[in-house]
Amino acid sequence: MIIDAGHLVLASVLILCALGLIISVRGIAGIIAEGAAIRLDVATLIRGEHSSAENKKQIARIKKRGIGLRLKLASFTIALALAVNIVNSVPVYRIMTQTQRQTLFKSLWDRSAVLVESLAASASAYFYQGNTRALSLLPSHMNSVPEAIYVTITGFNPETIVFEDQVWATNDPNILRKIDSQMFHPGFSRIVDVISPHIPSLRAELNSQVLERMGSYQDEGQVTLQTLETRLDYYISEINNRVFSEPHFSLENLHIPDNRSFIFYKPIMHYQHSNDEFFWGLVRLEVSIAPILAEIAEGQRELLMANLLLALLAQTIGVIGALILSTIILHPVKQLLRHIEIIRDTEDKTKLSGLEIKMKSRDEIAVLGDTINEMTQGLVNAALAAGDLDIGKEVQKKFLPLNLDDGGNKLSYGFEDTRNLSLFCYYEGAKGVSGDYFDYIDLDDRYYAIIKCDVAGKGIPAAFIMIQVATMFLNFFRRWKPTEKGMHIEDMVYQINEFIETLAFKGRFAAFTLCLYDSETGLMRFCNAGDNIIRIFDSSEGRVVTHTLPQTPAAGAISNFEVEAKGGYRVQTLILDPGDILLLYTDGIDESKRKFRNAKFEEIFCSEGEPDTPHENHTVGQGYEELGTERVEGIINAVMNNQLYKLHKSHNPEGEDKFLQFDFSTCQGSTEDVIMAMVSIEKMFRCYKNPNAGKDDQVLVENKIDAFLHEHFLQYWQYCHNKQEIPNNSEYIYYTNVNEDEQYDDLTILGLKRK
Repeated sequence: MIIDAGHLVLASVLILCALGLIISVRGIAGIIAEGAAIRLDVATLIRGEHSSAENKKQIARIKKRGIGLRLKLASFTIALALAVNIVNSVPVYRIMTQTQRQTLFKSLWDRSAVLVESLAASASAYFYQGNTRALSLLPSHMNSVPEAIYVTITGFNPETIVFEDQVWATNDPNILRKIDSQMFHPGFSRIVDVISPHIPSLRAELNSQVLERMGSYQDEGQVTLQTLETRLDYYISEINNRVFSEPHFSLENLHIPDNRSFIFYKPIMHYQHSNDEFFWGLVRLEVSIAPILAEIAEGQRELLMANLLLALLAQTIGVIGALILSTIILHPVKQLLRHIEIIRDTEDKTKLSGLEIKMKSRDEIAVLGDTINEMTQGLVNAALAAGDLDIGKEVQKKFLPLNLDDGGNKLSYGFEDTRNLSLFCYYEGAKGVSGDYFDYIDLDDRYYAIIKCDVAGKGIPAAFIMIQVATMFLNFFRRWKPTEKGMHIEDMVYQINEFIETLAFKGRFAAFTLCLYDSETGLMRFCNAGDNIIRIFDSSEGRVVTHTLPQTPAAGAISNFEVEAKGGYRVQTLILDPGDILLLYTDGIDESKRKFRNAKFEEIFCSEGEPDTPHENHTVGQGYEELGTERVEGIINAVMNNQLYKLHKSHNPEGEDKFLQFDFSTCQGSTEDVIMAMVSIEKMFRCYKNPNAGKDDQVLVENKIDAFLHEHFLQYWQYCHNKQEIPNNSEYIYYTNVNEDEQYDDLTILGLKRK
């Protein structure tokens, strides 16, 4: 099978056209997505939702996107222009090529048909006249058709006067290969070629049609011989009105033969008296279409070159326009980047006041610029508010019994050790101020007043209520005496409930546990408001034991009158035996969260089963898991029993079979060991080792936690060996090349051990 080169070119062009359109559409969609991503990154950066290191990485990403956006915009605009050029050029190329092809082949057919019919008419007359000399000259008439290769005229056998396809005249250079004799003898040499198989059926069909018409005419009555001959000549002319070809020549669906030639042929027919044979001979004309194909190919080349030159000119204009357009569009983006860099490099965000981007255009970029201006002002306001919150957070820590550093600032931990007890407490706040609070007071070297409180919600209202609770706690026990009245600590609970309920903060209440502890006898008097779970590590059983106090309303939820109607706040007693540890902590430790991720460290949701059905320590459909009460108690038990603790994380991107291991064999069973183990494991619970993490990926870690992990965390050198000191802050360091999920709530823990 021979493939037309023009069709190949056309197919290639159509494929390029389709690819160009697809690439252009995808490119434009990508540009829109890139623009949206830049706006989102800018908005995230302005809002300050990432660390300084992450902000630097985000600036680099935005710059890279800006450069990539220019290249994409230019390249895809060029691709679109190319596609348009091709779309315009292909139909013109196709139509003109088809028109030229149709015109040339129709002209060949018309000229060949006229020649064949003329030769057949002349041959018929010469056969009838017996003029063999004139007959032999007919093939030379083919010069009127330049594409003609030869003309061959065949007829009857002169001896039998029967048509047997004898060659009477020819100029076929290959005639000796087609005849049945070694030498060409006009009128006697018989031809055999590709036409020969079709002659018998054609001859029979034409004779039958003439006889049928002649018979129907004779039935009309007596006719003269002259009239009959005239009518028969007319019928023969009417029936023999076609020119045949081998192979079939069709202008609508022309098949190009392998030898690039067609043989046109037409019967020579005449009436012979007293004979039913009307088929006298055949005219063969072979023509070559190679010159026409060459002419078509040359026309295609010229047309293709013209189209390419025009497309090149249009593409050059498109390239220049695309570069100019990309520069015009991306110039404002560069302004935005410079503005963002200023924001990034300004430590004190309050100094950004008055800084604005001025855009001359009135398009989406200008809208983005206005949005950034608004966000910048919001960042200034947020910085001012954050300054107030930082001050508020420091004020909040003043109410907690934490130790001081060399500069007089509160640390995250505090401790006290007497002959009867050992006490350790820890506090690490999340973002902003909150309502978490704990405190203890040594009343008279024997009795201790202890409180653990969690105010619902966060922010200024929660912190305000927390400070009021702390103030009332301090005032209540300032003049406390170990009398019968002093043992009724429920009076303080009623006072706190009345105060918070009077404030009428919507949805604000305080859940707390108040304890009066006798360090000599180990007797603990509890009065709770909403918080009724007491956890004690029982040294005799070697495990954490949970005690449930009677359920009471949280402080501030209802009035004292309504509380009394529900049973009131009552004092309950428990005994703390020597070696036992009382543990009071808010839900920040057991509700600590880490997000699920796949092997690519992308956030995912659990899909291990039907939605909302249990799976391990969470439900299907959740995107996170909590540290949980079971793990927290397991940590306490492992520390107090000098055991190895294994921390397993669900949907762990580092591997489902991955465990974090902590060796507590060297622990002394102190409250400090227990609490530091809790907060250290909680830290590693939220951390994860991404292989792509770099130096700009940092986790803030307290030195005290780092020291504990160094001693007890078996994979310390895998997660914690990359460290970076923080200037002017000796209490904290950075772990680098590691990531961390956000801390959602405060870690507030107090532990008291009876000696």
